[in-house]
Amino acid sequence: MAANNNPFRRIRLVYRHSSTLLKCVILAAIVLSTVAMMTLRFTIREYQDWQQELALQAAQLEQENRTLTKNIAQLGTVESIKRIAREELGLVDPDTQFFVPVENNP
Repeated sequence: MAANNNPFRRIRLVYRHSSTLLKCVILAAIVLSTVAMMTLRFTIREYQDWQQELALQAAQLEQENRTLTKNIAQLGTVESIKRIAREELGLVDPDTQFFVPVENNP
């Protein structure tokens, strides 16, 4: 009876050959898993590229937003009104004097 309670008793494993159908099913599962992993890897790369493009666009839009905010802050100043009148409307300050050079003919 002491031999049955021995925790180190020998266990005998018996290996049986699996059927061809089981081997085909396992092979198909491996192939499908590999194809699925490759597809997911390709999709992940596409999303990473898309994320980089969006990050670049976001940085450009933030820069444009800072520029526009700066321009909005300067709109009410006298200098900006004069600049807009001069550059966009072609107006000049009434106190401005123009000199036209005259050529001397000998």
